[in-house]
Amino acid sequence: MSTPLTLSSTDHLPQSFVAPLEKRPEKEVPIGTNIPIIDFGQPDHVIVEQISKACRDFGLFQVVNHGVPDSLMANTMKVLKEFFALPAEDKAMFYEDGKPNDLVADISQKAKLYTESNKSPEGEFTFWKDSLAHGTHPLDDELVNSWPDKPATYKEVVSKYAVEVRNLAKNILDMICQSLGLPLGYLEKDLIQNQMMFSNYYAQCPQPNATLGVGGHCDPNLITVLQQDLYGLQFLNKQGQWIGVQPISNAFVIILGLTFSVVSNNEMEGAVHRVVTSQNYDRISIATFFTPANSTIIEPAKQLISEKKPPCYKPYKYVEFFGNYLSDDYDAGLSRYKI
Repeated sequence: MSTPLTLSSTDHLPQSFVAPLEKRPEKEVPIGTNIPIIDFGQPDHVIVEQISKACRDFGLFQVVNHGVPDSLMANTMKVLKEFFALPAEDKAMFYEDGKPNDLVADISQKAKLYTESNKSPEGEFTFWKDSLAHGTHPLDDELVNSWPDKPATYKEVVSKYAVEVRNLAKNILDMICQSLGLPLGYLEKDLIQNQMMFSNYYAQCPQPNATLGVGGHCDPNLITVLQQDLYGLQFLNKQGQWIGVQPISNAFVIILGLTFSVVSNNEMEGAVHRVVTSQNYDRISIATFFTPANSTIIEPAKQLISEKKPPCYKPYKYVEFFGNYLSDDYDAGLSRYKI
């Protein structure tokens, strides 16, 4: 996928995108009917109880009536569709030295475009995906000026979106704190100091059963807030079966990451998920990653450690773990810190 949108009209799958047989998606994956959908219009104590159960049983859930304006969600999706539809020369500035960017441990907050670097961990094949990534907190001039100038409303719309999504994430994290018995605000501060928005474009794929948009993985960060308007997201349930996550209008999918597994001392574990492609439509998803500062020490919360429940992980710096995460299989980076 040398430039975004170039593969949307191809009638065959280039060899570099063909996955090994054992990593190809199943032709039939059931849509999950019991994935929690949490209505934020309910009383707080009900929401806390439902979030607690969803985090423990699934590691992901959907939220509705969450307070982020529907019009803002629609406008953000609109400007991203317009960005990915731009001519290649308008997107060239987001490459480094004219080449696709590599995802590295010291991710720059400035806007970058990822294409051919979207490879499976073992480098066996390239995922069918283009990604625009940049920081969205704090919204200082230097950061925002690195964002796309086209479409003209991009900076205005995405700035508003970033603030609203951060407020939502903090609200959810406070409710999780209540369910775990942690002080309010414990999961904020250094644990969500960095906020990165990855906008992922999945072109129509001529052979969706021969490749993946993203392979099965657990996010490295604390929590992810995902907006999707078309089907493609799947997660691995406790029984080891892939289940489809049906898009809901104006909902967000909340996904716990590996850092959450550590901080909660495995009380709540991150969700393994992947993205499949479609022969019938292009798809865009907007993933906002709430990530610790590189120097943050990640360890189980002391309030969740006891004689009966000793720590499951030894402390480590987030930047050290993230480097291992990128060089190993998706969750193998965490295994070396297990006790």
